[in-house]
Amino acid sequence: MFDRRKKSIFPDLIFSKFFLVFCLFILIIILVGVANGTVKNYKVNSEVKGLQDEISRLEKQNQDFGQLVSYLNSDIFIEQEAKLKLGLKKEGENLVVIPNQALPDQSGSQKEVKTLSNPAKWWTYFFK
Repeated sequence: MFDRRKKSIFPDLIFSKFFLVFCLFILIIILVGVANGTVKNYKVNSEVKGLQDEISRLEKQNQDFGQLVSYLNSDIFIEQEAKLKLGLKKEGENLVVIPNQALPDQSGSQKEVKTLSNPAKWWTYFFK
């Protein structure tokens, strides 16, 4: 009689409302955990992708700086800067200095136009 009672307790327990509510509660906890894990995984993957993009951008920038440094250390750049800033020249080269002043006939006409009044400037613009 004791064995028979024991056998009937387990099926009654499994199909009871309490057991069903308990299983639903455990299932909801598991689903919430999986959802949180999925959201965190998505955030981490997007952050990793952003960091990889930044790494590739910084590598390109580093490569550009490396090329700039190699150009600045080159003999061509040093020679160009010596010519422009220090006025040096190589053997056999001639240095020619061109003044920044305008030619006399151009500067005279420019001064004349600048001193004209506004209506005179318009008259000159349309009729000359």
